[in-house]
Amino acid sequence: MADPFDTDARRAIRSALARESYRTGSVPIADPQLAGYSWLFASHRGVFAVSETQAKTVLNGWFFGIERVDDTIYLFENCAMRDRSLQMGRIVRFRIVDGRLTDPSVLVTGLASNCHQVRMIDGALCVVDTGNQAIRRYTPEGALIDVLMPFPVAPPSDESGIYRHINSVARVGERIAIMCHNGKCVPEKQSELAWLDGDWNLLSFETIAGHHCHDIVADENGALWHCASAEGDLISSNGRRIHVTDRLMTRALAFSADRAIVGVTTFGPRQLRDTLNGGVAIFDREFRLISQIDLRGSPTDVVAL
Repeated sequence: MADPFDTDARRAIRSALARESYRTGSVPIADPQLAGYSWLFASHRGVFAVSETQAKTVLNGWFFGIERVDDTIYLFENCAMRDRSLQMGRIVRFRIVDGRLTDPSVLVTGLASNCHQVRMIDGALCVVDTGNQAIRRYTPEGALIDVLMPFPVAPPSDESGIYRHINSVARVGERIAIMCHNGKCVPEKQSELAWLDGDWNLLSFETIAGHHCHDIVADENGALWHCASAEGDLISSNGRRIHVTDRLMTRALAFSADRAIVGVTTFGPRQLRDTLNGGVAIFDREFRLISQIDLRGSPTDVVAL
């Protein structure tokens, strides 16, 4: 649900601060201390450090993709916030040193505001450029390698199915998988995995048992898990289905040796998404609920600390 205390004035201040950060190349850290926390969640209202009992804001802003490689954190930040007409997306990088988030830097600027996940695949930082149906690949230092276009160009207003609203990418064995949300299709269409070969050539599509899906996460047995967001479920390639919530959507999923964690959020129009609260549900590996933690933002992606 929307935060009733989030006034238009507060939203305007957040927007102004985001644009100023973009203009100056600054990346302010709200609270760098990560000790005692197990996960970092990106959201449209900041990045949160989360434990099984509490959460706190470590970065302010509108974020989607988050990736951890060793002690380096990569994030996609949308400094345009609600305004899709501005190309003010950027990739920012942090280091984790002695349990603290440090050394902020801006690697890439000028990205579309509607990018989603970032993932390191074969040494390249891959950015899911959702509105342009593309995967943009960068070196770990932010130099552009190439822009891959596995699908035809289509406007986000398209309802025929050509626009797939891609949001997640992962290497799975010798292949690449891309999540096709398909939420703009009329009539309604289930989500699909697009399978590509190791050279990023499209091979096939696989329909999956959910709508508006996010995330491609492999467990230790090789099963692929996704958030069936519209149903409030988790689903796996081995047929298992876990119901998480009746009234919220699922998005952002991670596993550890003894825990599974998933974000839950209210879905709303884009112009209100920076006002939406959410939370996380923490399970043991048999999917028995351990705890639920409220967040001041709607979760988009997660990494373990």
